[in-house]
Amino acid sequence: MSNMVTPKRILVIGLSNIGDAILMSPVIERLHRRYPQASLTLLVGERAEPLFHHDPRINRLVCVDEFEGLWGRLRLAGLVWNAQPDLLIDLRKTALSLVWRPWRVLRYVWPVPRHVTHMKDRHLWRLQAQGSGLPGPDMCPTEVGAGPPRALAGAGRAQGNGPQPTAQSPERPSIWIAQEDLDSVNRLMSRWGLDPRRRLVVVSPGARSHIKRWYPDRFARLADRLIDEGDVEVVFTGEPEEGPLVTEILGAMRHRAHNAVGATTIRQLAGLMRRASLVITNDSAALHVACAMDVPVLALFGPTDPRKYGPTGQHDRVIQRRLFCVPCEQALCRFNHECMRFISVEDVYAAAVEILQQTANSRQHTEAGKP
Repeated sequence: MSNMVTPKRILVIGLSNIGDAILMSPVIERLHRRYPQASLTLLVGERAEPLFHHDPRINRLVCVDEFEGLWGRLRLAGLVWNAQPDLLIDLRKTALSLVWRPWRVLRYVWPVPRHVTHMKDRHLWRLQAQGSGLPGPDMCPTEVGAGPPRALAGAGRAQGNGPQPTAQSPERPSIWIAQEDLDSVNRLMSRWGLDPRRRLVVVSPGARSHIKRWYPDRFARLADRLIDEGDVEVVFTGEPEEGPLVTEILGAMRHRAHNAVGATTIRQLAGLMRRASLVITNDSAALHVACAMDVPVLALFGPTDPRKYGPTGQHDRVIQRRLFCVPCEQALCRFNHECMRFISVEDVYAAAVEILQQTANSRQHTEAGKP
């Protein structure tokens, strides 16, 4: 809508989980880039809130979990009413849009086309639909009267039994990292005594759902082989409740690796991953953190769909077995976890070496082209 008044107050109703919040971050970036003078209020869940603390793009951060129960919901509706946003983007499909301008409710309930597969692109599609085709070439405006906007291309699904490249995404998620976060990472790496001559590989073996996890003994063998033959330093990361998992892996290893579980905030983890040459991870929040840092990712997928949640970088790879039940996207496996059990250490090691070699060649080529 080319004659749209430039908004002064923007309200974004965001998501609760860390991974979902990272995937919606391009919405925040586009709005800030298009309307840098606008005051932006963001509502997110408690788990996602630390991602946006002190983010200079956001003027007010509100934890939606503080508004529980009927009275809490009424207070939240009052917050939306009092904010009087010129532009409201609701990525949760809540009833709060009815408080604002109920005659525009169709924008918030209109289904995203099925061919828009990746969740990042689905959030951007909602941004375009709810913003009435925001003006400017980078917002991909729709034709007048054409309904919701045309879809952005989603990431291609991995095929085959081995590592597969994925399509490069036109816009990556982003995490704002403060200097104190980077300083904390520097101190942590110094305490570990990492060899600066060796490349860093970050391994995140956890996931909120156990059926999305590869096996601890295989992570241990993979890490040992990378240290033996790849001449790398390995750091394991995870949320505090994944401490026993990482302890089990470290106990099964022959070589020394480093344990960052519980030692970093989510933004410090992003700073650590930015130093890495490769991140190896299941389908988890760590995957999306690594993608936001533009780090090469090797993602191990089982029951979930990489077309929706997979990495999209140039050097990223997805390993997922082609089975009749994949992706089932179920909380419990009906069979014997073959989707993860059939992923071998040899396959993952070969893919990791290939990525490390490709990125090393790209870096050498870039440096050779410098005057």
